[in-house]
Amino acid sequence: MFLIILTGAPASGKSSFAVALSKILGIPWASKDAYKIELFEQYGFKNHAEKKKLSIRGESMLIERIEYAISQNESLIVDNNFKNFDSIREILAKHNTECRIVCFCLYADSSILAKRYNDRILSGEREQPLYTLNVYPVVDGISEFHKPLTPDHVDDIQSYVTEDTFGDIIVRICTDRLDRDYNTILHQMVTTINKNIKEN
Repeated sequence: MFLIILTGAPASGKSSFAVALSKILGIPWASKDAYKIELFEQYGFKNHAEKKKLSIRGESMLIERIEYAISQNESLIVDNNFKNFDSIREILAKHNTECRIVCFCLYADSSILAKRYNDRILSGEREQPLYTLNVYPVVDGISEFHKPLTPDHVDDIQSYVTEDTFGDIIVRICTDRLDRDYNTILHQMVTTINKNIKEN
């Protein structure tokens, strides 16, 4: 089986590429953000403690999904801004499954990421529960206007990452020019995955 990991800072392109790879390769996709949206639609949150609890549960659901895939010997694509990969190591140690891991680490300049993130907020493309700053969406609306993300906020988020890659095949990809390079990057990812599938 293959575990295909896309990791990196907010707005680096993880989810967009993960969804596209899932469609092209016919491999299921799982994301902490997708679970957070699902949980938010059920429960909402009104303060930082509730927001943090929802985020922690979303991450737990993602890890549970990864463990299920590995236990069933089923390939999976995941996207998340992993702080480290200890949970995946524990799963691999627990299950006697031959799992090959391909990790794409997406990165971009902090100022570009901040602008891209803010543009998504203003356009309504980013889901409320995925807002990074401490505003508190509730079930019926938003309690205060979302403040723009700054490059310093991006750097602060990434300062908690102690391990940015993990796997048998590791590819670092710059997404500074995501709009221009999207198809080229996607082709690179598909080629890398298919090459390794054929070799195994």
